[in-house]
Amino acid sequence: MNQKCSCDNDCFTTKDNLKEKIKLIEECEKCQEIQIKKFTPLKDLLDFNDLTDNYKRCECKKRPIDIVMSHILKIMIEERIIEEDATLRKNSPVPLSGFYYSTLNPQFIAQKTLILLHPDFNKKVALRLMNEVSEVKGVLKGNPQDTIGQFDKNSKIKHFELLCGCDMQTNIVRTLINEKLIFNKKQSKNHIEVAMTTEEKLIRLHNFLENNSINKGTAIDGLCGGGALGIYLLKYGFKKVIFNDANPEAIETLKDNLEINEITENFEIYNENFEDLNVEKADLCIIDAFPKADIDEISKKAYKIANNVVII
Repeated sequence: MNQKCSCDNDCFTTKDNLKEKIKLIEECEKCQEIQIKKFTPLKDLLDFNDLTDNYKRCECKKRPIDIVMSHILKIMIEERIIEEDATLRKNSPVPLSGFYYSTLNPQFIAQKTLILLHPDFNKKVALRLMNEVSEVKGVLKGNPQDTIGQFDKNSKIKHFELLCGCDMQTNIVRTLINEKLIFNKKQSKNHIEVAMTTEEKLIRLHNFLENNSINKGTAIDGLCGGGALGIYLLKYGFKKVIFNDANPEAIETLKDNLEINEITENFEIYNENFEDLNVEKADLCIIDAFPKADIDEISKKAYKIANNVVII
């Protein structure tokens, strides 16, 4: 595998450990749901002395997500990176699950499964979160509104800063061809997209293919990222898929995802600006650009080299 994981846990998902990972996000019969008022200052709801790592922990070692986020918020308040009257709704960092399975986002959080993102995190806070909140596996500094990766051909590659721990994340995506697809990525280097969003894209692509008479010959995944759309086309039955992305880090993620989904042939990989891609005529071209990206030039090229074009 090209992506190295710095965590001692088995963060990299494969078909061999998939069932075990899905089971990990399921609550046990004794897990007790607890909800905290989101708009009320946390200090008015809970005694901070009670908010230790064992507070409200179930026998299965999971805790309700509101308790975990309250524990995290307490530390952020004590470290003075947010105000004393902070609330869960207004001041919580973005909690990214290390493992997304479709719409089944866990409400009871297992240990070493949560990646946190906040623009004001620092090394000291990150280390304290890792040491005191056992659910946290990685801490990122950055603005969740930023586009991570390479926005367009004229942009530099942008990352979130990994302050501590491991940022390996997995999306398990259900499909209309009755096969689960596995996509691993490092969240510091990849645009935030959860399994449900990828599923929606694949449904749109599937419906387009079902409702149009398209030869399942050669397809191009023009801005492929980690390769979800192109991998789906190969599973759908296309004879060949050309993967392309300008970001070399995305290409490394793609290679891992091809291997994990047991695809060993019938593809080509290019690391080019799409506008410069030199390929023969294709039956289909898919363009999945970042939101708000200018794709006029990209679209013209797509329609020039493909009989059918899908803009996701």
